[in-house]
Amino acid sequence: MWFNEFLSKYKSGISHEFLFYFNVKDLMDNNRNIYRYIDDEFIKQRNFGIVAFYDISRGLTFLEASMEREFNMITGNEVSNLFRSMPSKLFPYIDMALKNTKMALFIDHAEKIVPAGDLGSMTLEERMALIWLSEWSVNARISSVGSTIFMLADNLADISREFLKPAYRIEPILVELPGEEERKNYISFLLEDKTTHSEISLEEFAKLSSGLNRKSIKDIKLKAEAEGVPITFEFIKQKKHDVLQKEYGDVLEFIYPEIGFEDLGGMDAAKAYLTKNIIEPVRRGDSRRVPMGILLCGPSGTGKTLLVEALAKSSGFNCVKIDMSRILGQYVGESEKNFKKCLLGAKSQEPVIVFVDEIDTAFRRGEAGDNGVGRNIFSEFLQFTGNTNNRGRIIFIAATNRPDLLDAALKRAGRFDKKIPVLLPEQEERAQIFKIIIDKYRISTNIQDFLPFAKLAENYTGAEIDTVVRKAYELACNKKEDRPVITGPILKDALKKCRPSTQDVEFMTELALAECDDIDLLPKKYWVRFEKVSKQA
Repeated sequence: MWFNEFLSKYKSGISHEFLFYFNVKDLMDNNRNIYRYIDDEFIKQRNFGIVAFYDISRGLTFLEASMEREFNMITGNEVSNLFRSMPSKLFPYIDMALKNTKMALFIDHAEKIVPAGDLGSMTLEERMALIWLSEWSVNARISSVGSTIFMLADNLADISREFLKPAYRIEPILVELPGEEERKNYISFLLEDKTTHSEISLEEFAKLSSGLNRKSIKDIKLKAEAEGVPITFEFIKQKKHDVLQKEYGDVLEFIYPEIGFEDLGGMDAAKAYLTKNIIEPVRRGDSRRVPMGILLCGPSGTGKTLLVEALAKSSGFNCVKIDMSRILGQYVGESEKNFKKCLLGAKSQEPVIVFVDEIDTAFRRGEAGDNGVGRNIFSEFLQFTGNTNNRGRIIFIAATNRPDLLDAALKRAGRFDKKIPVLLPEQEERAQIFKIIIDKYRISTNIQDFLPFAKLAENYTGAEIDTVVRKAYELACNKKEDRPVITGPILKDALKKCRPSTQDVEFMTELALAECDDIDLLPKKYWVRFEKVSKQA
C-alpha cells in the first residue's frame, strides 16, 4: 500500500520529495529492504543517472562507482574530500547534482538532521539543513530534471513540523506493518527450509504475530531454531511481548486477558449486545454492525474494566490501554510525539481493542497554561477515533463514572457512538458473582446456594463483593489455617464487617441512565427510569 501511494503521488506530479516513516527498517517483502525495493521497482525502470545515500554518520555514498564519478564531474571535483561532511558543506553540491542530472537521493535518519522542536531551539546546522531540504521540494528545476528525494524516519513526530507546512511539497508516506495476509506469506517463506517445527498452523501464526514486522517474525523463527524448541502459542506470545514492550512499552500498556464472558458475573444486557454486535459480526467478516467506539458508564467498581478484558478474550482481539501518565512529558513537543507513537502502536495491533479508563480526565480540549498540549492531543485523538476505515479493526472502549464531563465531540455518533450503562448487579447477578469470585481464588466452600447472601449484599458492587469474599477467606483462615473453608456463617459475618463504600452510587447511576440511548442495554428494573429520563431530555 505504501508503495502504491508513493507511486500515485509521483506520477500525478504532486511532489518529487517524499518522507517515508514508521516501519522503514523492515523488509518490504521476503528479502528486500526499502532501498532495494525502491531501486528494483522504481529507479531501475526510470534510468536515473545517480543513486546516492546520505546520513550524518556515514556521509554520502553511491550505488555504483560510475555514479560517484558522474557526481564529481557535475560538481567540478570539488567535493570528493567532503563526502563525510555535515549538510551545510555537502548539500550545496548535492543541490548542483539534483538540478543537472536525474538523481535519486536517499536520506536516512532524517529526524537526526532536522529534529522536531521550535526553530529557535535548532542549531545553525539543523536550520541550514531544513532550508535545503524544504527548498528542494518546491524547486522547479529539480522537478523538470526528474530527480527524486527519499527521506526516511522512524517516527513522523520526531521530524521538524516545518516539513509539513503547505508552503512546501514534502509528501509523508506511512510505511505500515505487514497485514495478516502478508505475514502469512512471509511465515510460509520462512518455514520452507524445515529447520524449525511449528505446532500451530500458518493462519494461527499469522494472527498471533499481529503488531510485529517481518524482522521480528524472523527473529521468532531463529530463536526457536537456536533453542531447539518448536514454535508454539506460548513461545510466540512471550517473544511478541518482549518486542512490543521494548518498542511501545513506554507509551502503551498491553493487556493479556485471562477471563471471558463466561467468567463474568452479571452484565447480561451488555454481554448480549457485545456478542451480537462485535464478536459474531467480526467472525463473519461483517464490520457494518460493529460500533466505532463504546462508552461504558456507571459507578466505580461495577466491572467496566473486567468487561473490556472479557470482550478481548471472547472476541480474540488484542487489547491495549492508553495511560496518559505514560504520554505526558516535560519537554516541548514530547507529549505530542509520545501520543503519535502510542496511536501507531495501537494501530499496529489490529484487530485491537483500545481501552481508555477514566476518559473524562484523560482527554480534554486543553486548559490555560498547558501550551496547547492538551488541545493538540485531543485533536489527534478525535481524528483517530473518527476514522471510519478502522471500523471492525480498531474498537475504542472508554470507561467513566462521570459521562457528563466528557466533551460532546467525543460522544457524537461515529466515535463513542454506543453508550452502555454498567450498573449495580441485580440479586441473581450478585449470587453469580459470589460463586465466580470464590472459584477464581480457588477457595473451598460448602455453600451451594448464594442467593441468601446476595440478598444481604444489596447495593454492593462487584468490587465490594470481591472484598467480602477475601474477608471471608481471612476469617476462615483464622478458624482453620491449614484447610480454610468459607461456610455460610463465615460469609454472613464477612458481609457484616464489610459495608459498601462506593461513593455517589445513585448519582453516577442517574448519569449513566441519562447517557444511555438504547433501552435494550438496561435491566428491566431501570426501564421506567430510562423512559422518565428520556421524556425529561
